[in-house]
Amino acid sequence: MKTVKYIGVLLFLVIIHACNSDDDSNDISIEYEQNFIEISFLEEGETTPPTINMIEQKGMFSATTLPSSEGVDLVGNSIFIDPETGVLNWNEFLPLGESEIFVTASNEFGTGTVTITINNVFTGRSSFLTGGFNNDTSNEPFLSNIDDDVLLKLRDDGVVTLLSDFDSTVVGEGNWKIEGDRIKVAYTHIDYPGENLVMIGYLSARINGDPPIVFSGLWGKGLDQDDNIEELMGAFSFKDDF
Repeated sequence: MKTVKYIGVLLFLVIIHACNSDDDSNDISIEYEQNFIEISFLEEGETTPPTINMIEQKGMFSATTLPSSEGVDLVGNSIFIDPETGVLNWNEFLPLGESEIFVTASNEFGTGTVTITINNVFTGRSSFLTGGFNNDTSNEPFLSNIDDDVLLKLRDDGVVTLLSDFDSTVVGEGNWKIEGDRIKVAYTHIDYPGENLVMIGYLSARINGDPPIVFSGLWGKGLDQDDNIEELMGAFSFKDDF
């Protein structure tokens, strides 16, 4: 009887193992050539088709992202996926910084997911942006008028130059750097000799926007230990028509 009992237990374990093996085989694996992709600002592109192991039948691909700073899913706006091949592509409106894309492949027998990260890097532009500043320090500084009387260039060597839009005289100069999707400018203005002025803002390419590229944020004097402006002076906005 003990022998029969042991054989029964052994058969039970073999069946369980076989079932587990079948379950594992239903998992779908997805592998892209690159899981981390670095691109330049305003650069369009696409991935190669991923390598997959669909069990039994062909499946479909879908994708999603965490909400952007504007609260929208980037998929369907600046990132797109071919539901049949899994190829990802993006347009020039992809936000700066890192965007995580969660790709899913599924059929009636299984599901698989993979995460792709696209890092959109801004390294400077050769053209000037047109815009200016205001002195509104309220909670809604962008409601006040901002004159287009200054030219600003964020050069690829990290130097920032501000010129008067009227007589082309130098208004200020300094340095800029990007931190994720945020741009920080430190400069000296001829109207504030000896003062350490800063601009903290975001550069974005806007779908159907007029103008299509905007660099906007807040400006003031000094930065605290958390990189916040110590003495707020107002808002700024610059635009570029490509």
